[in-house]
Amino acid sequence: MPLEAWAGEPLSVQLLGRMLVLWRCTDGQIGVLDDRCRHRSASLSGGHIGLDGHLHCPYHGWAFDTDGHCRELPQQPNQTIPNRCHTKAYQVKEQHGLVWVCLANQAKLPIPPLSKLASGCHRRIQGFHEQWQCSAFRVIENGLDNFHHYFVHRGVLNAVSPIPEPMEGGITVTSDGLKFSIPLKLSTTDALEATVGDCSSTPRVERYVHWLAPLGLTLQLTWPNGRQQCIVLFAVPRDSSSCTILRFYLRNDTEEEVSDASVIAFERALIDQDRRILESMPSVFDPCPVGEQLIEADQPIACMRQLLQKFLATTS
Repeated sequence: MPLEAWAGEPLSVQLLGRMLVLWRCTDGQIGVLDDRCRHRSASLSGGHIGLDGHLHCPYHGWAFDTDGHCRELPQQPNQTIPNRCHTKAYQVKEQHGLVWVCLANQAKLPIPPLSKLASGCHRRIQGFHEQWQCSAFRVIENGLDNFHHYFVHRGVLNAVSPIPEPMEGGITVTSDGLKFSIPLKLSTTDALEATVGDCSSTPRVERYVHWLAPLGLTLQLTWPNGRQQCIVLFAVPRDSSSCTILRFYLRNDTEEEVSDASVIAFERALIDQDRRILESMPSVFDPCPVGEQLIEADQPIACMRQLLQKFLATTS
């Protein structure tokens, strides 16, 4: 979840079917526990943070620290707290302005480095943090799909490149996913010109796609006038049929050149078109759905599915 949208108060979130509570202690540390008190199963996210930084249950006041240890039983203050009163705590880190939670005892992959963020050379525009009724894998595959633009985005992003437009250099498998590059020629619109600042009738945008396994994606766009935008997307699975979209933007221009509002309005129209398609598809959380007939144009998606199968085979 994006840190800028959260003040640190107890917050209920859903991840892979598990309900969690997040809160920030008085010392700045974030705690993540199951969102159920060990006493009578009340939702801890409805509680409050005490002066001690502990999370206090709203039902009977049991208090928990970030390690999941029960630190206070108001009903029997002078007795030792039994181990069975402690609850499950999860690993959590802050990076790239996001909160990252690991449900396993040990993470299988590191947090993506996102070097563009570390460089400090780009402004960041917080885009979208919302729930979609579709598989998280469908969202990422859509970002690897090079040919839906011609059909899904008509009226917003009018592609005029010949089909198929070949990838430049093929697909490169990396330690954290895969990369490829493919250009796209567009017929400009007023909205596109306002967002890009390029007044040519058919600008050609260079597109560099990086899949960050398993459910992340960056899309670097470079326009003829030198303007760049990097789209950073994560699809976080809530349960077997829905996910949370986290999408933000890195740009090498200024607010005076192109306003945040213009970028968000343009991107809102684009992702709403994607969303209508994706939410109409089978929503089962399946990294490798069967029965679909992929063709040569689907090489990035086919490669992603193959890599996911290998990854799942080695981690099961």
